[in-house]
Amino acid sequence: MKIVHLLLWPVVCGFTSENSSRSSSDLARLTSSGTATSAEDALALLSEAKALRQEASMLQEQLNREKEERIRKEREKVDNLIDLLLFHGMNPESNTSEESKQQLLHTEEQVAQLLISKRMSFDMVNQCFDRIVEQANRPQSIDSCSPLLSLLLDAACQVDCIERKENPNKRWNGRVERDLRKKLFVLGYGIRIEDVQKKDAIRSITGEKDYF
Repeated sequence: MKIVHLLLWPVVCGFTSENSSRSSSDLARLTSSGTATSAEDALALLSEAKALRQEASMLQEQLNREKEERIRKEREKVDNLIDLLLFHGMNPESNTSEESKQQLLHTEEQVAQLLISKRMSFDMVNQCFDRIVEQANRPQSIDSCSPLLSLLLDAACQVDCIERKENPNKRWNGRVERDLRKKLFVLGYGIRIEDVQKKDAIRSITGEKDYF
């Protein structure tokens, strides 16, 4: 029996050694394959993230361009409206000097009539107000304001004085000059009344109060 064991032992040892070597080789191959797959997955994720960032950047640039174009068109529309209301014989595309423009100003009565006939609302007049302030070369206030603002406000006052039932312009609320004078007053102190109104609206919702 010992002789049989001795004869079989090299076979068993060889089989065990071969299996062990093969298992180690398979494990190494699986590990190597898993590492390669993980690296490929990581590279694919990085590539996808880069593509998403580029796409997001391009989309943001497109949105910015559309916003700028929208603002440009809105300003152009308001500029044309100002020219229509305050100047006569103006070509919107001409490069007329400021001095020449003052010589072409409508009278207060003419502007008031246009405010009625063009069915101007407070929002439309307010846009003109803001644009004139934006283009002015100095701060605006009650005591010192652009001749264009003065003309616009005086004409608005004339329309405000018309009884509502007698005013053909039903968009007119009758308080345009008063509200814009108030706005001009706070501008003299470097305050935008829209910011104040926004804060008041937030306080009305949150209940926040000023503490002195």
